[in-house]
Amino acid sequence: MSKNKAKIDHLINWYYGNFCAKCAFIDMENHGKDCYDKLHSLKESLPEEMTHKEFISFVRNGTTFCKPIPREFDECQICKALGVPQGRW
Repeated sequence: MSKNKAKIDHLINWYYGNFCAKCAFIDMENHGKDCYDKLHSLKESLPEEMTHKEFISFVRNGTTFCKPIPREFDECQICKALGVPQGRW
């Protein structure tokens, strides 16, 4: 069974929203614009379409800038700024 392939623009936005935004290394001052720009710079070296799994593998193993470490929920700076409770309820 073949997995559906997605366009690279979709994969970049999907990866950023699901991995970069939750990463402990993200710069909260510019909301991770550096990471987003680096992902877009990869566009020229990738085919037009890939599966999600292929894209994750490429970004994590084929690049040196992306090694995401999940952020603890109580460390979320955006949540603190918006006044969202930081613990589990």
